[in-house]
Amino acid sequence: MDERRSLVSLFAQALWAPRALAAAIEEERAGWQRPALVIIGALIVLDVLALPLFMRALPQMAPVGLSPDMLLQLERTARIMRPIQIALSPLGLLLKWAFTAALLFGMGLLLLRPSSPAEGGGARLVPVRMFFTLVIYANLVVVLEELLKNLILWLRYFLTGAIVLRPAIGLDALVRPSDAALAVVLEHANIFDVWFLAILIGGVGALCRCSRARAAALVLPVWGFGVLAQMGLALVRDVLTRQLGG
Repeated sequence: MDERRSLVSLFAQALWAPRALAAAIEEERAGWQRPALVIIGALIVLDVLALPLFMRALPQMAPVGLSPDMLLQLERTARIMRPIQIALSPLGLLLKWAFTAALLFGMGLLLLRPSSPAEGGGARLVPVRMFFTLVIYANLVVVLEELLKNLILWLRYFLTGAIVLRPAIGLDALVRPSDAALAVVLEHANIFDVWFLAILIGGVGALCRCSRARAAALVLPVWGFGVLAQMGLALVRDVLTRQLGG
């Protein structure tokens, strides 16, 4: 019971007091295993809950112009591959978090080397494992985001019968660009991404004993790299979809 209360307290600190969470990480009162299990488990549950609607939406996600036989083959493949994808998602998440922590550490090597006290004498670089733990706790915001999207998904389905697997909760709710890369940018312009960045900036600032400005200079390029990677994948997916449909 005490461990459960401790984890709940750490989650609350992650959401509302990242500097307090950073202190717990530094004092080794906050490990990465338990929050990782909770967050991964929650995301898997949300994916499984959305699976029935994913299967129903397959025909509308298929490229235009597919023959009935190709569409049937696509549905059969998706019924096999989507559960496998969900089952393998824990490995993907751990690798993503580790890569993010490594990028934060790399940015720290560049930015947290003050040459004189006037330039920020107290700044320091912490081990990668501390960044890793902070990144995991920050991903609690991702769980909340996916929970909201699942609620919107099912409510829309029950009320209208429409299936929109990725409900718009950012600027993409106001503007629907035809360009796949721009759509990714607008999708990330939402309150949850801002919240995620606030946690990382506050946590990094406390861990590394640097100003918020320097912490932001460390965190924002890492976040931007992730957005750029998603933009690239979206463009590749768009090209492949057009080729299949053509």
